[in-house]
Amino acid sequence: MSAEVGGQLVTVPTQRSLLGQDYWRLLVAVLVAIGMHAWLVTHTAIPARDSLGYARYALNLSDPNAASDSNVPHQRIEVIRASEQPPGYPAAIWVTEILLRKVSTLPTPDRSVLATQLANAFAAILLVVPMYLTGRMLFSRNIGLMGAVLFQVLPVPARVTSDGLSEGLYLLTASTAIMFGVRAAMRPGIGGFLLSGLAIGGCYLVRPEGLLVGVAMGLIVIAAGISRTWPRDVALGRLTALCVGVAMIALPYMVLIGKITNKTTPEHIIQPWNNQPPRIWVGQPSARAEGGTATLFADWWNPTEDAGKSRTIWALGAVWGEVIKALHYVVGTLTLIAIFVHRRRLFTPDLGLWLPVVLSGLSLMLLVYLAARVGYVSERHTVLLVMLCCILGTSAIEPLMVAIARIPLLGRIVVWPDAAPATFFVILVASALPYSLKPLHPQREGHKHVGRWLAVQMGEKDWLQDPLAWAEWYAGRTLYKPPTYPGCPEFVWVVMEKGKGSPHSRLPQWDEANRRVAGRLPVYRWPEDAPPNGPVVEVYKVPLAELPPREARQP
Repeated sequence: MSAEVGGQLVTVPTQRSLLGQDYWRLLVAVLVAIGMHAWLVTHTAIPARDSLGYARYALNLSDPNAASDSNVPHQRIEVIRASEQPPGYPAAIWVTEILLRKVSTLPTPDRSVLATQLANAFAAILLVVPMYLTGRMLFSRNIGLMGAVLFQVLPVPARVTSDGLSEGLYLLTASTAIMFGVRAAMRPGIGGFLLSGLAIGGCYLVRPEGLLVGVAMGLIVIAAGISRTWPRDVALGRLTALCVGVAMIALPYMVLIGKITNKTTPEHIIQPWNNQPPRIWVGQPSARAEGGTATLFADWWNPTEDAGKSRTIWALGAVWGEVIKALHYVVGTLTLIAIFVHRRRLFTPDLGLWLPVVLSGLSLMLLVYLAARVGYVSERHTVLLVMLCCILGTSAIEPLMVAIARIPLLGRIVVWPDAAPATFFVILVASALPYSLKPLHPQREGHKHVGRWLAVQMGEKDWLQDPLAWAEWYAGRTLYKPPTYPGCPEFVWVVMEKGKGSPHSRLPQWDEANRRVAGRLPVYRWPEDAPPNGPVVEVYKVPLAELPPREARQP
């Protein structure tokens, strides 16, 4: 008697991480993002003033010797070491500007600042992928879609990620790190924490506050080890993998510059014993614009108006104001509801939800500390928190609609319960669009025209004083470095902006420029037919011989 045992090898197909229902949702989110950013980029008068510094950094990366006054050749690494900003976003601008050269005939000043916008906007479009995947992992596919779309259309994130700023790339790298971090917390493994650490290191190369994501993840791993949710040796290994990933990307740059960051504001924050005011205080900052209008997109501590107040209380109020506006008011409420709805998940072995919650708390505390220490907080500083709240907040829409439907009187407004969450979401998106789609900086249009006019009219040795820096950029005088004016010119050209929305008492040259042009008539203004209350940009041609000796110096 014999027995025969046979077997057949069967090939088991690999399970796909993305299915058709993921792809069409991603397509919808990407199309919304493309439409939003294409509209804003093409309806921008001129990019934000910070874009000039980023564009100059990128141009110096492209040609490190363009700003040199000596015959000694410079290397790109020297440009990176000397710059105040980390190299991630300028490098992206550099690549974008190279590509633009092949398809655009714009002059260098225009092309380089357009590259700052395109690099920012393209990164913001890619942002929908990690946001969607994070929302899908934590909640569902629909939550991932709604969170990604909502962030693209809210006024503050839509506008700052379409301007010449670093927010788009910063959020893309941060959201990628969060995505890997959530996955590693839900499906723990050394590889997941290593990948998250690498993404955090990349985020740090864009903005130093990207390390905050690493702090949040580290706290979660430490808490898991202390509470025995994970074995302590395993938790230590995962924490090590996270730190190694961050160090592999971030440490070479830290070694190059010899510290954590070259930026002055973060250094002031991490040195609480340093009582010297940061540079943003130069010129006696004012929290009010001319005519009593509140400063747009930021809140400043006013040494005169706020004297005697508690800096901490002021900081709490300032942060609350900026955050609630950036969250479009409703999203903040939805986020609190979401934390309440999902509170039981925070006390299960699944630690994925802890990452956005802890990171949101750390972001809020950092914002308050920043405001108290530096006396300044901007809506730009809130974008990471807004991104996290979009993911968390949209998860509360369906439970909220269900709860409303159960209330005897309010339930009557929910005519079609199954469609109520989608209807609420569409209304929320529609309410944001009128603000989000407003053109960027239309009141600054004149600076571009004035700069082009000055490029033709000014003598090579003339001095130019431009407190806002846009006109001198478009005149081609500051593409690679701030201007220097040796010798004594015959004329000093002064650029002034007048009219609505011109609160520039924080600019170091603003008061001096006003004194130089007092009682004089402009030689050029744009637009020529501007109403008395503006906005208008004017150019004054001042003979050097007519200036007092103390003002007959370089701008």
